[in-house]
Amino acid sequence: MIPSPLPTSGTVISEAETCPASFCGVRGYLSNARMPGCDLSAASLRGADLKWANLAECNLRVADFESADLFHTTFDGSVMDHGRFVGANMFGANMNEVSAKEANFTNAYMKDIAMEEGNFQGALFWETFMQRAVAIDSDFSEALFHNATLTGGSLEGARFDRAEITHSLLNGTHLSNTRFSGADLADSRFTNARLDNTDFTGAMNVPEHLRRLIEKKAGSTP
Repeated sequence: MIPSPLPTSGTVISEAETCPASFCGVRGYLSNARMPGCDLSAASLRGADLKWANLAECNLRVADFESADLFHTTFDGSVMDHGRFVGANMFGANMNEVSAKEANFTNAYMKDIAMEEGNFQGALFWETFMQRAVAIDSDFSEALFHNATLTGGSLEGARFDRAEITHSLLNGTHLSNTRFSGADLADSRFTNARLDNTDFTGAMNVPEHLRRLIEKKAGSTP
């Protein structure tokens, strides 16, 4: 039997088609591939070149994208729970309305990423670079951010309930109507962050500079 060919640059895979089994270990060149609705659950795509690829509405549960090039890749509407994106280049990627519960984004480069209305509960953002990320109305409850950079981002309406946000930078980030209920904020920086209607109820280890900002916003200090 002749094996199924691997998808290549510009490949189009029809919606809801399961990708060939031989694809589940490819490191190849898949830039601009079109694979909406495909099933790549548990696939190994370590180091794959997926620049500008379309993986919208895909099943990516437990898929491994470690060190993959995901520059401007589209994941909108995909299920990425427990996915692995360690060290991936995700500059300008689109991850709107995804489910990425307990996914691992350690050391990922996520500058200018769009991740609105997504579910990132319990996800890991260890030393992740997310400058100017747009994550409006996303859910990061119980996620872990350590040494993460979220400066200049738009996180309005996002939820960080019981999240750990330690040694991280949120300077100049828009946090209007954002919720940090019960979050651990140890040694994180919020300099010049916009805090209109931001909820810090029950937050722990609130840095002194942030405490002053909160009090000033509440009118407790001149």
